[in-house]
Formats: sequence, structure tokens, C-alpha cells
Amino acid sequence: MNTTATSDKPLRADARRNREKVIAAARDAFAECGTEAQMDDIARRAGVGVGTLYRHFPTKDALVRAIVRAHMDESAARGRALLEDDLAPWDAFATFIRTAGLKDRALAQVVATQPAITFVDAARDSGLVAAAEELLRRAQEDGSARPDARVDDIPLLMCGLGAVLRNWDEDAARRYIELFLDGLRADGRRSELPDFRTLERTT
Repeated sequence: MNTTATSDKPLRADARRNREKVIAAARDAFAECGTEAQMDDIARRAGVGVGTLYRHFPTKDALVRAIVRAHMDESAARGRALLEDDLAPWDAFATFIRTAGLKDRALAQVVATQPAITFVDAARDSGLVAAAEELLRRAQEDGSARPDARVDDIPLLMCGLGAVLRNWDEDAARRYIELFLDGLRADGRRSELPDFRTLERTT
């Protein structure tokens, strides 16, 4: 259920649309400008008044938390769709992992300003944890994922992935994900690791 930042009451359709436009605009602004993105610029991008933005999101942190929740909702939806797909269990799980991380470096930097509990709560409330758990369980049952893997390993991946995105690039992030997946495989198969740009010495 969509709600305002300060109320549990359901939003009217027009208010819900405005909220969704603000979140979409904020993702673009943070991806482009990082933490320097300004609330009035986000309102302009969304086509709403600044007052409308602040009614939904009194602070920039509240807006970032909404972006985290929207991302978790999208990831949960992808996970549920994969559970309904006819992919092999490992392929479904690996596809879920490959599509779960934030791809934009600047946006990852902004999202990383939030405490861990923000991510934990959003992952549970969105149904993301349940979907990930079921995808992993199926891969373990058919012998393609190692039996001692836990769904709690995925947040470890995401924390590390955020650091890789902030400090390296998307190619390095893709390589990091493949190394993580190879570590979870039970059948000894290995993926082809993407290349990435080496960091240049700055001093």
C-alpha cells in the first residue's frame, strides 16, 4: 500500500501519481548529481510544486528511504516473476542476483547514506526476502547451490556491491557479482568473468 511519509492513510490516486513522479525524478537527480541534488530541482523534474514534494517527503533522507523501498519493491516483483518462470532453479536465482543491485554509481552513493536497518525493513516489508529465500531454496534442492548458503548472504553481496559501484565502475560490479555467484555454486561450474578498468593511481 502506498502511503505518505507521515501517515498510514491510503493516498488518493492523484497524490499517489505525484509521489511516484517525485521518486522517479529523485532517482534521476541523485544518479546525475549525487548527494548534491536539490529538492527544488527534484520538484521541477517531477513537474510538481515544492510544497507537494515536501508534503510527501519532509526531508531528503525521507526521499532516499522511499527510493530504497521502491527499489526493493521492484526487486521483489522480479523475484516473484522468476518464481513463476520456467527457468532452471540456478538460472532463476542467478538472474535475480544479477538484476538486484543498483547500477548507477552516484545513486548507489546516495542510497549508502542510509542505515542498514532501512534496507532490512524495506526488504522484509516488500516481500523481497521471501522471494529470495524461495529462489535460493529451489536451487539448493536441485543441487546447483551449495547447501550452506543463506539468504542472509545476499545483503552481504549488496553492501559490497555498493562499495564497488562507488569506487570502481559497473563493469567491476558485474565481475563482483559473478565471483559471488561462483562462490555459491555447488556444481563447480564457473562463469566467464567480465573485464573492468583498473583504478589509476591518484598520487
